[in-house]
Parts: sequence; C-alpha cells; structure tokens
Amino acid sequence: MDFTLSEEQQAVSELANRIMGDRLDMERLMEIEAADEWFDRGLYSELAAAGLVGIGLGEDVGGGGLDLMAVGQVLEAQGRHVAPLPLWSGMLAALAVDAFGSDEQRQRELPGCADGSTVLTLGLQEYLNDDITNPTARVVDGKMVGTKEVVEFAAESSKIVVVAGLDDGTDNGIISGTGLFLVDLSDPAITMEAGVSTRLQPVHQVSFYGVPCEPLGDADGISVAWLADRAVALLCATQMGVVDRALRLAAEYTSEREQFGRPVATFQAVTQRLADQFMHVEAVRLCTNAVLYDLTEGNDASLRLPIAKWYASHWAHDVAHATQHVHGGMGVSVDYPLHRYTLWNKHIECSLGAGTQQLRALGALLAG
Repeated sequence: MDFTLSEEQQAVSELANRIMGDRLDMERLMEIEAADEWFDRGLYSELAAAGLVGIGLGEDVGGGGLDLMAVGQVLEAQGRHVAPLPLWSGMLAALAVDAFGSDEQRQRELPGCADGSTVLTLGLQEYLNDDITNPTARVVDGKMVGTKEVVEFAAESSKIVVVAGLDDGTDNGIISGTGLFLVDLSDPAITMEAGVSTRLQPVHQVSFYGVPCEPLGDADGISVAWLADRAVALLCATQMGVVDRALRLAAEYTSEREQFGRPVATFQAVTQRLADQFMHVEAVRLCTNAVLYDLTEGNDASLRLPIAKWYASHWAHDVAHATQHVHGGMGVSVDYPLHRYTLWNKHIECSLGAGTQQLRALGALLAG
C-alpha cells in the first residue's frame, strides 16, 4: 500500500487546514462555546464555498467527485482544529444519499449539501445497542418508528438519514431487511430531547412516532454496512487530527516551559513519554490510512476497521493522558487549547464502540 497523498488529496488537506487555521483561534472557540449553537456557520459556509463540504459528492450535484481519502483529509483537519462543524455527520449522510439515493433524491438533496445551504445528519446509535447494522428502529407501512441516540446537529439539520429495519408487513414483527431511510426532521411526529456530549457539543435523542420516510436504495443490508464502515473510518480520521495536534501542543509547551534552569522536554522521563505517544499517534495514522485506502479501493476492510478504531480509542486515550500530564495544571485551563483536544479525544474514543468492544469484534471475526 502506498499512503502518499495524491496532488488533489494534498491540496484538499492544505486548503482545509489553512481555512480552519485562519478562522479558528482561542477567542473564536470560546465565543462559540459560550453561544447557544455549537456551530461556526461562517466557517462552514467558507469551507463549502471552497468545495470542501461536498468534496466527495458527484460532480453532477455540485460536488468535487473525489474519493474517501480526500474526505478523510477534511475530517482530519477538523480534528486538528477542533472545529465545531457538522462535517462527520453531514458529509456521511450526503455521501449515503449520493451512493444509494435515486437520481431524483440526489438532485433534490445534494446541491444544497455541497454549497452549504442544507445540513443533513445521521441516526445511527441506539440505547443499549452497540450494533449499528442491527437496529431496533423499524419502518412499518412506510413510516419510521423508534429512537436514535446521540444525534449530532439535529436542530440545525433539515433531514436525517436513519438506519432501520424494514417490517415485513405481517403481524409477527419479522424484519425483512435493514436499510437507510431519509426522514424530514420538521415532521410533527418527531420529538427531540437535548443533551450534551463529552466534548460539550449539543446532541439529541430523536424519537420517531410513525413518521413518513423515503428509502435510500434497497433494504438488503448493503447500504447499512457501507455507511457503518465509513462512519468508523471517518471517526478515526478525525481522531488522527486530534491526537496529532495534542502531541504537537505538548512538544511545544515542554520545549518552552523551564524547570531547574532548563526546558522540561530535556528531562528523560518527559522525552520518553512523549516518544511513546509519537508512536501511538503514528499507529493511529497508519491504521486509519489503511482503512481509508481499503474503502477507497473497494477492498475488504472488515479486519482493519476494528484495529483502526481500537488504536483511535485505546491508544488515543493514552495520548490524552500523557499530554495532559506533561502540561501539568495548564492542560485543564480553559484559556489554553489542550483541554478541548482531551474532550474531543474522549468523545471519539467512546463513539461507535470503544477499545474493548473493538477487540471483541476483532476476536469474533478472527474466530469466525
């Protein structure tokens, strides 16, 4: 495998990092955190105008027509700048519509996603159900019934792509298949209960009480597996940006902070600990790029996905602790950026299965 970015992918990475870096500083992040809406709309519009929000969508709907590796560069840049934007949920939902929607659905929904005027979101997670591909939400007679947890940007989105089972139409409640369904969030038969995630982001419990929905392709399980794989892979891409920047902050701080007349970074214990974290960060990068490569090339990524998510959970957790440790009290100061990276790290670590769950999934695959 050659993970060297193509010229287009490198250009996407540089552009995304430049735009986010220019617009997001400590003052701006604190301003957003103090507001009611965890969403930098100005930055989102600028990214959309640069073609980055729709970078993976088809050119016929206003997208860039690039692959998942390019999409991963945008998510990595978001993690590096802890940018409060609906990129993971919104870009994934749009990619699902692009891949499985009819031409009418694509032309109706995706141009607005590409230009930033429309935001979509995802309904993946359910209470006490770790398996995205085996949902308890149901579509009965064309209407959605069930509840999705930890829905990001539900209040800012017009529609939601929901993973649900398709009822066979009999009274026995047998599910004939699972698929993706598009639901209008303005429907009065939907309730949304607000909560807050680990990274202090507003999230919602979204409940459907017989809401009309549109299928995206067939309910044969293929679209659900497709979306689940990409959801995990792009979470890992975001985490890659988070841990990379956290480690760089630690390196900068310990190089400047002095104790006993010399920089903290010159003490062997600090040097060794940060060297260990560098290896963990590079492992997250390697495993994530391997998964993105496989999914881009159409290869089987079933074994590499839990490995990548394990590194992005278990060892990313270790990176968070180490970078906090070498910062001392400064690491938890709200006037210093590191604590945000720690909160984002924990949010991603626990999303779609933490380390132990990934090892169990990997063990089951190997045993099978």
